[in-house]
Amino acid sequence: MATSIVVLQTGERVITDLQEMRENNDPEGKPVCLVMIRPYILSVEKTVGDPSSQEVQVRFSKWLPYSTDTEFKVAFSTLISIGAPDPGLIEAYNNTVAQAEAAEAAATRTEVTPAPAADTGFVPNDAETAQV
Repeated sequence: MATSIVVLQTGERVITDLQEMRENNDPEGKPVCLVMIRPYILSVEKTVGDPSSQEVQVRFSKWLPYSTDTEFKVAFSTLISIGAPDPGLIEAYNNTVAQAEAAEAAATRTEVTPAPAADTGFVPNDAETAQV
C-alpha cells in the first residue's frame, strides 16, 4: 500500500493509500481497477498575514463525505495522474487518518453500564397485596 496523490478527471487532487485490484485477487491476474483507501481532497489556502508571503496551508476534506465507506474502487480511466507526495504531506495525511479512525472507534464504541438496582425496600408478594 502506497500513499499517493491522484489527479482525477474531475480536477480533484486526492491523497490516498492506493492499491491495485486484480482479477480473482490473483497477484498475477489482470489489473481491474484501483482502490483508494481513505481518500481526502487536497486544497491549498494561502496563509493569512503578510501579502508577500509564499506560505500556504494544505486542507484535507473527505472525498465522499456522505459515505461511511473508507475504500472506493475507481476505474483507471478516471485518473489523469498519480504521484508521490512530499514526506511532510504524508505525515499530515497519516495524522488526519489516525484522527478519523479514533473518531470512528469512539462513535461505534458503546459502553453498556448496568442500571443500578433500585433500593425499594420491602416488596409485598401477591398474597399480601390482596389483603390490603
